[in-house]
Order: sequence, then C-alpha cells, then structure tokens
Amino acid sequence: LKARSNETFLPLFFDQHRHLVLKGGGGSGKSIFAGDKVLERVTSEPGHRFLVCRKVDKSLRQSCFKQLCDQSRKYYAEHIDYIPKGASCEMYIRFKNGSEIIFSGLDNVEKLKSIYNITGIWIEEASEVTEDDFDQLDIRLRGESKYYKQIILSFNPIYITHWLKRRFFDRKDERVRIHESTYKDNRFLPEEDRLTLEAYKETNP
Repeated sequence: LKARSNETFLPLFFDQHRHLVLKGGGGSGKSIFAGDKVLERVTSEPGHRFLVCRKVDKSLRQSCFKQLCDQSRKYYAEHIDYIPKGASCEMYIRFKNGSEIIFSGLDNVEKLKSIYNITGIWIEEASEVTEDDFDQLDIRLRGESKYYKQIILSFNPIYITHWLKRRFFDRKDERVRIHESTYKDNRFLPEEDRLTLEAYKETNP
C-alpha cells in the first residue's frame, strides 16, 4: 500500500470513525484512496457487503464501478470470484472470501430499498446527494457485525451553504473524521494534469 498510496491518506486505512469525510479538490487522489480502502476491507474481512453509491446510476457505472473493477483486477486479482461484464450488466464484484461490493444510484430508490445487510458504504460525489439521501443510507448501516461500520464520503468543496458543511464542519462530532486534500498531495498526478489545474488560478480562481 505504501508504494501506491499518497502519504496523506495512509493513516486513514486504519481509521474507524463512523463517518470518514474526504473533502478534496480535483486530482487530490481521494477517490482512488477510497476505492483502495474499500478493497482492503472486503478482501481482508470476509463476508462484507459494501455499498458504493452516487446520486445517478449512470454516473456510478462510468466512475466508481469502472474504477473498482480496474483496481480489483490490478491489485486484488487473486481475491476476485466474479465481475459481471457488459455495458448494461448488473453492477457488483464478488470475492472468494464471501465479500461483495454492490453499486446503486440513489436515483433508483426502490432498488436501494431492496439492499440489505450492508456492512459499509462509500458515497462518491457526496455533494450531489441530499441530506435525506444521506440519512437513509446512515440508517441502513445498522445491525450486528464483527467489523467496524463506516461511511466514506468523498467530494469536491462547493458552496458555503451546503448541508455537508453544516453537518460535518460546523459542529463537533466524535464519530466524524475530516480529511482535506489538494492536488499537491497527489504524487502520482501527471505533470500535464498539474499544469492544467494550476492554470485555473488565472483563468477561473
């Protein structure tokens, strides 16, 4: 993990807060870290049922599902039991130890209601979801489990009146850990991408 992870995220692999809030600018590496943490848990802790979600199902397929399939094949190939194939396949990854990652857009409420025994959640682009969406997910992460329960929220900073700021940044909660990152924390960011991001200082501050 040390060889392929950014130093700023390494302590978070061991973090067990109920809510792990990853606020970061574009190119900071937060989504890659979140995917790695999910995969580390499902491959080392048998029987996980990890939910990964975004507001829109189509966006989820093109982002998190593809990312986690790629990361699984590259770093955890010996643990994979089955990954469905095809442009419209059902989105899930099953592992040999009985763990699985399931994917659901929050625009499909009925599908979400049918998902049970969730042991962990990653909400990508959490700024797209409503506070009600979040509360429903938080409620679903309940019941007995031999592993710690955690919701990972990853998002780019947006505007000061967003519910994420009020919920996690404007109040103290011992069950919350906040982590902030920028592209400068990502040692793997290609030079061309770094130059593009830095150009926004002048064109779109």
